[in-house]
Amino acid sequence: MNVARILPVLINHYQNYRLAAKPHYRSSALADLMWCNIHDMLRGFGITQPSWIYGIAALVARLPAQRFAEQLLVFDELVGKAGLPTGSRWICSQFAPGLRIDGPQPPRTGPLLVVANHPGLLDAAALIAALGRTDLKIIAIARPLLRALSNTAAAIIPVGTTPTGRMTTLRMAIRHLQQGGAVLTFPAGRIEPDPARDPTAIMGLAEWSTSLDLFGRLSPDIPVVTAIVSDVQAPAALHHPLTHLRREPLERRWLAAILQVLWPHLATNPVRIRWGPPLVANTSLRSTVQVVAEQLIRQVTPIEYRETRPWH
Repeated sequence: MNVARILPVLINHYQNYRLAAKPHYRSSALADLMWCNIHDMLRGFGITQPSWIYGIAALVARLPAQRFAEQLLVFDELVGKAGLPTGSRWICSQFAPGLRIDGPQPPRTGPLLVVANHPGLLDAAALIAALGRTDLKIIAIARPLLRALSNTAAAIIPVGTTPTGRMTTLRMAIRHLQQGGAVLTFPAGRIEPDPARDPTAIMGLAEWSTSLDLFGRLSPDIPVVTAIVSDVQAPAALHHPLTHLRREPLERRWLAAILQVLWPHLATNPVRIRWGPPLVANTSLRSTVQVVAEQLIRQVTPIEYRETRPWH
C-alpha cells in the first residue's frame, strides 16, 4: 500500500465533504465523540453546574467539539486504511510542529514491551508514530471516546477495574508479546507532569505500577524499552490567563491541554521522545525501568530543575 498516496486522498475526502453537506456523516460515532469532547472541555473549565449554565456552555463548546470530533474520525479512518502509525503521524501533525526523537530506535519486529510516562495530550500518538509498528497494542482504560473509534479500539487492551480484570489485562498483553507483537504501557495509570515543564515529574516514578514485575515473572526475557515523552504541554497554554480559573495544579494542566486542542497554534515546540537502552524483562523490572526513566527525565529536564531530589 502506497501510504504517501492514500493519506492525502483520505484527508481530502473528509475535508471536502463536511458534516453539514453530508447528513450521513451524522453517525452515532460522531455524536458520541462530540458529547465526549463537550464533557471534557466543560470539565476542563470547571463547569458542572447549575444545569442552565452547563447547557449554555455546551452550546458554546459545540462547534470546537465537532471540529475535534471530525479530526478524530479522520484519524480513525486512517488507522483502518493505512495502520495505527499513519493515523498517529497525521493527528500529531494537527496539534504539534513535529517530533524530536532521541536514543536508539526500538526493534521494528519481534516482541517488545514499551514502558512510558504519561504527560497526556499527544504522548500515545507520538510514541505510536515513532515506533512505526502496526502490531502495537496499547494498555489503556476503555474510555467512551476510544470506544467511538472502532479501528483504534481494536489496538487497545482494556485495563481491568478489578483484581481479576487487571490480571486478565496482563495475560492479554503477555499473550500478544509471546506472539511476537509489541505492547505499550503507561505504569503511572494517570496523567503525569510534563518533564520539560514541571520539576515534580520525576517524583511520580515512585507511583509506577508493580505490575511491571509481573511481566518479568510471567514472560521473562521479553525485550523492554523505556520511553520518556516531554514537550507535549505548550508553555503558552500552561501560562495562559484562562488557566487561573482553576486552583489545583492538576486542574490547570488539564485546562491547558483543552486550550491546546482549541488553539493548536499555542504549541510551538516539537513533541520530544527519548528512548532508553534495550532491557530484558525480569522479576525486578519495575525498579530497573524506574532507574532508566529517572536518567532520561533528567536529560530532558531544564537545567534549573535538575537538582530535584530523586523519586526513591
